[in-house]
Amino acid sequence: MGLFNWRKHVNSHQALGFVSYSSVMRHRLYRYYDKQQWANAFLDGKLRFRSLSFFRDYEDEQVRGDKNEGKMIFSPEGGLVLNNQTQGYTSTVPWSFTATVHLEEIFVFCLSRSFTQELRERFNAVACVEIFNIKAFCARLESALPAIATFPGKPGRTRLGQTVEYYEGPDGCNPTWACPDMIAALKFKTFAWQDEYRLVFSLTNALAFENAQYALVRNGSAQQPKPAEHRHYDLNAGNLRDICRIYEFERQTEGGSAPAHC
Repeated sequence: MGLFNWRKHVNSHQALGFVSYSSVMRHRLYRYYDKQQWANAFLDGKLRFRSLSFFRDYEDEQVRGDKNEGKMIFSPEGGLVLNNQTQGYTSTVPWSFTATVHLEEIFVFCLSRSFTQELRERFNAVACVEIFNIKAFCARLESALPAIATFPGKPGRTRLGQTVEYYEGPDGCNPTWACPDMIAALKFKTFAWQDEYRLVFSLTNALAFENAQYALVRNGSAQQPKPAEHRHYDLNAGNLRDICRIYEFERQTEGGSAPAHC
């Protein structure tokens, strides 16, 4: 594979930079790695999917980890209004309504739709794999999974790949609470900088309609990590070098970022 000089390429496009290049390449996906060996393994088709419960408990100042992973929260300002139809009264309590999927049964592999300096820095990346044929990539992964694997989507239109949707906060309620497959690709807007595209599957019925856990939770309640729920699935999709390529990042220079090479 030939050498790719990132900075020269940017200059030839009116020095628009990482973000502008990303806007041109919207039909590509990217995976950032802080270790070169995992980027190389990706090209060999070796991908490790993690359960949503792993990311719920991952502690890294909410970069990869998200304490609300796999959960939709309805927590209106001022409290939750409860109507007691039996006794005929209404009360407001400092609680939230939550819909939580079966996190240990849903596996995800996280990618981004953007190739930017911010993502490189926040993920502390030394390499980034670019997927330039998304359709072929997803098809190969789906075919490498067991026949019992289920994917998000309407019956007859399910698929492995999902664009993550970001919502403002926990003060709005919508029908998503009944759809675990949608909740699995839903995050607060504070994570929108990731511009995430997520590969999602389950080996159970965890993505089925209304198959979630519903609860009233007191505001401010903290949940302890549950390592026993952390699971992974190692997928081998075969050589992916014909539809992917790798960018290797050099160390930072005094004048800013060094170029990336492919």
